[in-house]
Amino acid sequence: MCGIVGIISKNRIATSTIKSMNDSIRHRGPDDEGYLFGGPHENDVSLPKYNVMECPVSLAFGHRRLAIVDLSPLGHQPMCYHDHYWIVYNGEIYNYTELREELEGLGYTFRSQTDTEVVLASYDAWGTECLSRFNGMWAFVFYDAAERQLFISRDRFGIKPLYYYQDSENFIFASEIKALFKHPIVTREPNIDYCKMYLKEQPRENLRETAFRDIYRFDNACFLECNIEDLFHPFREIKFWNVKPNLSNEPYSEEKGQIYARQYYDLLNDAVRLRLKADVKVGSALSGGLDSSSVVYLINQQMKLREKEEMQETFSSVYKTVGTEYCDESSFIDTVATALRVKSNQIEPKQEDIINEHRKFVYYLDTPVANTVMSSWHTYKLTRACGVTVTLDGQGADEQLAGYLEYLEYYFRNVPLSTLVQEFHRYRHTPGARGSIVRGSLLNIARHLIGENATLSLVRSIGKNASFKPLNQVLCEDLELSLETLFHLADRGSMAFSIESRMPFMDYRLVEFLAAIPAAYKVHDGWTKYIARKTFENLLPGRVCWRRDKMGWPIPEEFWFKGELKDHFLSTICSSEFLPRCGVNLLKAKEMDLFSSYSFAYLLKCYVLETWHSVFFETI
Repeated sequence: MCGIVGIISKNRIATSTIKSMNDSIRHRGPDDEGYLFGGPHENDVSLPKYNVMECPVSLAFGHRRLAIVDLSPLGHQPMCYHDHYWIVYNGEIYNYTELREELEGLGYTFRSQTDTEVVLASYDAWGTECLSRFNGMWAFVFYDAAERQLFISRDRFGIKPLYYYQDSENFIFASEIKALFKHPIVTREPNIDYCKMYLKEQPRENLRETAFRDIYRFDNACFLECNIEDLFHPFREIKFWNVKPNLSNEPYSEEKGQIYARQYYDLLNDAVRLRLKADVKVGSALSGGLDSSSVVYLINQQMKLREKEEMQETFSSVYKTVGTEYCDESSFIDTVATALRVKSNQIEPKQEDIINEHRKFVYYLDTPVANTVMSSWHTYKLTRACGVTVTLDGQGADEQLAGYLEYLEYYFRNVPLSTLVQEFHRYRHTPGARGSIVRGSLLNIARHLIGENATLSLVRSIGKNASFKPLNQVLCEDLELSLETLFHLADRGSMAFSIESRMPFMDYRLVEFLAAIPAAYKVHDGWTKYIARKTFENLLPGRVCWRRDKMGWPIPEEFWFKGELKDHFLSTICSSEFLPRCGVNLLKAKEMDLFSSYSFAYLLKCYVLETWHSVFFETI
């Protein structure tokens, strides 16, 4: 895991500019830094380590290294291969040892034990087809000096970030937006249209546009291969991967269910095995839910196979203060820790620290998100304090296994009418699910009474949107549209503390498998995530495996901002000069009436947006 920056320009590049960009993301890689220059450049500051090559235009690459695999200097970047390939790379290819063996069979040799060198050799051997062989997360920029070509790519799910600024004379890229602003030609302006969309909907880290004007995001599951001078013109990335969902209405079969459960276990177990490859200390985030507990269980199994005697360490945010218990999952965390015999490290965010800690995270996030994300922030903070550099986390399972309660609405929209009443009674005891079940059932009945088109027209007439998309299609759309926002939080929260977060549920083999099995194995017999529960029912404590409540790393923000932090919260919103530019009109409401006039979720987004604006435009 690392950070990358770069400049490709028709103009001379100052060494001070690329160093300033690189320094701004030091947290992503505190172990080493390196530079590469091509074409005209100005040595206005000295650099610790750099290389120079021939290039038809000015080029500067910078790299910050977080050493995970092969901690020796042989992992230094920018890395050269065969005297003409150069790469700056952020991420991990988990199956690099298997690829290395295959490449050695083709006659390739290697100097280091790094996955970076395997990435370079893979491109030399297979060209852009190498991407389909990679199992991992990545964002890299690759220059072939012999052909004067660039090769840029991001992983299938957008776990690793890559942003850029482009004009007719410059292409500037970085792992984080803040680094781009260190270049003198890149201006810092808010993207008002994006900010309005954020307030109306949700943050969208999958979009090309960002919260900053003229700053763009390279698309996930894509690559660009082009002549270096083509980067001064608009381009279109090429998609190298997509997932195809099973849209059948196949009913549940107990025999098939057992087969799928075995396959699910084997795939997830191998995903964990691959993601344990590291030459540094590894731990895991534990929320007390099924997904993170499954990962912790499988890590334990792998440690036994490797005959490791030390206890696995887990990290959790808990809420035991009076008034915050509604967000506390420590009971479930303790149950898992005791059953699996792991060392449970826990932290409770302090109310008096929230304002400053949130502002810190806003800086590392670069873009506004839907809430304060204090549970995630403090979990990674604790992880760093315990000396762990790599964590295996549970993100991505709910979007593939229909874990969120809102997915039940799509399920009930498409349930056969003959079984609707029976299904209703099976799911009615699920906490918080009644609204989703009732809405889905009513739409289902209406479709059979007045037809699908008339039902959808009726819904639109009251200002709502709906569809009768199959559940698996909705899950795959969320995989493409929503998950990248969660990965953004994980990347920035972990990297702020120089930690690499790895996600076994995002192993592309597991993703393809789950998309291919019918929805009946995900929502069945009154349960969400059914196939996952059946898989681990005899391996994890029953109160964890068969939990009905879904909390999802909750944060007691209402307790904080309606309590002792209320004055700060309300004054931040009401005194903002930026929010009105984004369409927020709170002039008619008195400060103390805001909570009764607007939803807390909307006010929280207003607070986050104003804090973001303050951090990036008022304190620089």
